[in-house]
Amino acid sequence: MSLNKNQDNASSSESPPSFLSLPYDIIFNTLARISRTNYPILSLVSKSFRSLLSSPDLEAARSLIGRPEKYLHVCLNLNNNNPSWFILSQRKLIQTPSFSYKHLNSSSVVSTGSETYVIGGRVLVVNGRKKRSKRVFLIDFKTHQWRKLPNMRVSRKEAVVEVMDGKIYVIGGCSSKYSAENYGEVYDPNTQTWEPTSVTTRDLPNYTNQQRATMYIRHREGYYSSKICFIASDVFSSTRSSLVETGKKFWLGAMVSNGELRCGGLSRWVKVLGLEAISSNYLISVTNSGQDEGVIVWWKTNYAMECNTEIWCAEILIKIYDHKTIRGSIEWSENVFTFQGCHQSDDASKFMLHSALVTHDY
Repeated sequence: MSLNKNQDNASSSESPPSFLSLPYDIIFNTLARISRTNYPILSLVSKSFRSLLSSPDLEAARSLIGRPEKYLHVCLNLNNNNPSWFILSQRKLIQTPSFSYKHLNSSSVVSTGSETYVIGGRVLVVNGRKKRSKRVFLIDFKTHQWRKLPNMRVSRKEAVVEVMDGKIYVIGGCSSKYSAENYGEVYDPNTQTWEPTSVTTRDLPNYTNQQRATMYIRHREGYYSSKICFIASDVFSSTRSSLVETGKKFWLGAMVSNGELRCGGLSRWVKVLGLEAISSNYLISVTNSGQDEGVIVWWKTNYAMECNTEIWCAEILIKIYDHKTIRGSIEWSENVFTFQGCHQSDDASKFMLHSALVTHDY
C-alpha cells in the first residue's frame, strides 16, 4: 500500500510532457498548419515559441504543406490616437504589432504578396501648416514587423498606388509645382531605389482608391466592361469604394452611401437589394473580401453605459441581374471585435483608414 503511494507521489512530481519536448520535425509540421494570424498570440507563450516562429525551418515546413492563405489587412482608428492594424481571420479581428511611427493621414496603401506598403501622407509642421510626406514603410506580414524604406523622390499625399511586374508605382498626389516628369515614380524592391516613370493612372490595371477617388466603369451592350477608367472626385469624400469581380470576370464598383451598400460606377450607383437582415445597421465602410463576387461591409455598435464599442462586419456575395438590379446574399454576419471606449463617428475616413489583401504562397 505504501509502495503505491510512493509511486503516485513520484509520478505526480514529474512534469507533464510539453509540446516543445517533441521532435523538431513534428513541432514545425504542427506549427505550419496553424494560421499565421495566430502567430502573434503564440509568440507571447515563451521565448522558445518566439524563436520557433521566426525560424527558417518553419517557413520550409509551410512550403512543403503548400497551403495558400489570403487575409484582409485593415487599419482602424479606434481611439482617435495612433491607429491600429488588424488581420481579419476566422471572422475575428486579430491585432498585429503596433506601428512605431505616427500614422499620417492621407497616406496610400498597397499590398503585394505578404507585404503591405504605406506610402506618403500629410504631416503637420510648425504653425499648424500641413505638408506632404516622402515617407514609405513596409509591413512584413510573415514576421509582423515594420521597417522603413527609402523615401520617395517627391512628397505625396493621396497618391494612386499599384503593383505591376513586382514594382510599386506611385502616381500623383504631389504639388502642382512639379513638372510632368515627377508626376509618377516607381520603386524596385530588388534594388530598393526610386526612379521617375511615365506610367499614368490609365495604365494601371486595378486602381484601389484613397479617400477621394471613385470609379467610372464603361457600360457597353448591357454589361459592365472590363475596361476601367478612374476619376478623382470630391463627390464621395466621406466614403470608401472597393472593387468586386463578378462571375463574368467583369469589375464592379462597391461603396457605402448614407449607411447603405451600393454598386455601380460614378454615373450610376444602385442600391444592393436583399440585405434586409442587416438593414437596421448604418453601414460605414466596404472592403474587398478576397473572393470573387464578394465584399465585406462594416458597421459599429456603441454601448454608452458600458463604454464599449462592437465592430461588426458581414460578407456579401453580389449578383448582377441588369444595370438597374443588383442583389446581395449574406454569407455571414459577426461581431469581429469589441474594445473599451465609444467611437462616435460614422465617417468612414475617420474609422476605416486603409484596407489591403495580403497573400501567402504557402
